Amino acid sequence: MRLADNFSDNIYIYFDTMGCAKNLVDSEYALAGLAAAGFVRTEDPFCAQVVVVNTCGFINDAKQESINRLLELAALKQEGQCLVLAATGCLAQRYRQELPTEMPEVDLWLGTEEYDQLPQRLEQLLRQKLAKPQSDRLTKILAKMRQQAADSCLPRVLLTPPYTAYLKIAEGCSNCCSFCAIPDIRGPLHSQPLERLLTEAKRLRAAGVQELCLIAQDTTAYGRDFSSSLGSQSMLPQLLLELDKLDFPMLRLLYVYPEGIDDELLAAMRDCRSLCHYLDIPLQHVSNSVLQRMNRLLNRQQIEQLLVRLRSYLPDVAIRTTFMVGFPGETEDDFAELLEFAAEAELDWAGVFQYSQEEDTPAAAMAEQLPEAVKQRRYNELTEVLAVAAAARLEEQVGRRLRVLLEQPSLDFPGFFEARSQYQAPEVDGLIYIANEDGSLSERHIGKLIEVQIVETSGYDLIAVKV
Repeated sequence: MRLADNFSDNIYIYFDTMGCAKNLVDSEYALAGLAAAGFVRTEDPFCAQVVVVNTCGFINDAKQESINRLLELAALKQEGQCLVLAATGCLAQRYRQELPTEMPEVDLWLGTEEYDQLPQRLEQLLRQKLAKPQSDRLTKILAKMRQQAADSCLPRVLLTPPYTAYLKIAEGCSNCCSFCAIPDIRGPLHSQPLERLLTEAKRLRAAGVQELCLIAQDTTAYGRDFSSSLGSQSMLPQLLLELDKLDFPMLRLLYVYPEGIDDELLAAMRDCRSLCHYLDIPLQHVSNSVLQRMNRLLNRQQIEQLLVRLRSYLPDVAIRTTFMVGFPGETEDDFAELLEFAAEAELDWAGVFQYSQEEDTPAAAMAEQLPEAVKQRRYNELTEVLAVAAAARLEEQVGRRLRVLLEQPSLDFPGFFEARSQYQAPEVDGLIYIANEDGSLSERHIGKLIEVQIVETSGYDLIAVKV
């Protein structure tokens, strides 16, 4: 067989992750299970006998991106060493009936609750494709690598830089926004036990993680499913206070639904020494009629009151949000209201999405679906308004001293290092570029916190000098 010689040392697996940080954590756990089963991860897809894509199925663009990536990697069956191509994650979960027929290039489809089956299913598929001598050699190689992998102390293979990690505190969502398919894909809220999270956080801290980012579909809902009683309280404040005892230099809270931000949570955020004064709050819109059709629980007045209350607890807080344009029935007046709010709300960071008509969601069946051209125009207009507002907020940082997490030498700007402060989340916000004219910074400082002074702005980024 053409690939026989490639099994002399290792069974290599290439693992590609699409979508959000929550999907990334799923990949990290899956890779740990695969390593325990004897598979060896490679970053070169051309030398992998097994290729896995952890797909995203949230909106149309993300679905198409996942499909395109699968088709691209399917070519490795002829051009590379690939014997088995597998798809996991949200796209596989959502379209598990249709996709196996429509994409025969993919050998295995596993949904969001089946990651633990991946090692066994992949080994079975490999054996089906190998002759008896090669199958026997496969057994010996996996057994050898299982023994070597047994020494790992972390239940995950971190795909982030070693100084940053995500802690997924819950799975699923019970909010049922009318535009969102996540409850159908991931199910209702299912929180992780507090002690399990603390144990994992301690291991991550011991492994050298400086920045721990808490994620879920809705972090404010954490622990509400632990009680069957109506109106049960979130346990997020308690979790934050316990994590604060572990002395992470940076503890970051992401995906915070506005409906779940109460005074108890704000007080806990204020009292946590390690917590970044940063909140990622998906507001989606501010027009009351649009918010009502979205099945969001707050109106514009309540949103504005929330921002005032938030800044009273954390005067220096950086606020990131997301807005959606082109929701069914969004009028020009609705959109004008959103533009006005975006210009005046003093938001630090914001993302804009065009409404995606997702099947089997209430919004998909609504009348007055808007033309794509209207969505694109509103996207462009809102993006421009938000860019102007963000630039004004960044100008306010000039002259300020900040403690920053040094990440890497800049590839785009030689002579500079990239860093982030507590006011910038990984991957989604701007960066701080630190001039290194005197050569005082080196790669040994990566992952450490240093003090800098902001000297100017550059687009969505800041320029600083070490002090």
